[in-house]
Amino acid sequence: MKDKAGFDLLSENKLKSVIKTELFGKKIFSFWSVGSTNEFAYNRAIQGEPEGTLVIAEEQVRGRGRKSRRWDSPFNKGLWFSLILRPNMAGSLVGLIPFLAGVAVAEGVENFTALKPQVKWPNDLLLNGKKFCGILSEVDFRDGQLRFIILGIGINVHHKPHEFPEEFRDRATSLRAESNLRIDRSELLAEILLQLEKNYRIMQQQGFEPIISEWKRRCPHLGKTVTILQDDERLEGIFEDINEQGCLMLRTSDGEVKKIITGDLLF
Repeated sequence: MKDKAGFDLLSENKLKSVIKTELFGKKIFSFWSVGSTNEFAYNRAIQGEPEGTLVIAEEQVRGRGRKSRRWDSPFNKGLWFSLILRPNMAGSLVGLIPFLAGVAVAEGVENFTALKPQVKWPNDLLLNGKKFCGILSEVDFRDGQLRFIILGIGINVHHKPHEFPEEFRDRATSLRAESNLRIDRSELLAEILLQLEKNYRIMQQQGFEPIISEWKRRCPHLGKTVTILQDDERLEGIFEDINEQGCLMLRTSDGEVKKIITGDLLF
């Protein structure tokens, strides 16, 4: 089925025909519209849905990013999806899952479009300095044990520059805007899921080190002077490294190295 712009609409049958992964996307919940794919996936995970379950929607009406910020998720314009993960891993490492996802999305987009995505700490992807993808992971612990992770990913695909909300227009972009390609979102999703599953297997077999190494390779801010906004406080220094939990290590002008757990990286 085509929309009036000629793009394929997402459907469960189409997704099943193109997804080639062994685990991710083997079970699919597909919606025309949903409040939040992460919210739906979280509720299903509590009920016992298996690892790899995919929740995807043409539209989110309550899409959100970090710190409960609104994530604009209009109908037919992007890929808005969540995966249920049940990794056997230490709770201290869950902060590295968005880095794994960032690398996978970058690889998938690069393979599919030849664009060269970059990553921005802690959970964004950029093209020409503008954001086209955001990642949100939500974790469930019970009695100190990790039960599951909901990995949410939002990718701007079909947006034209003027279609972004005015407040984001100078900071947001889409795959179409950057490539001028008509992109089949189902096939793009299939490629991203392949890369997600590949990197998930790498993490399970080798740990996060090779993934973080690739993340660093794609990060244009590493080794540069940056500003971190934490609430109303601004911290300046050199983005020196990412530690083993995914924290940003910031070397300030007095030589002190600060561990930044959360914040917004400004250019």
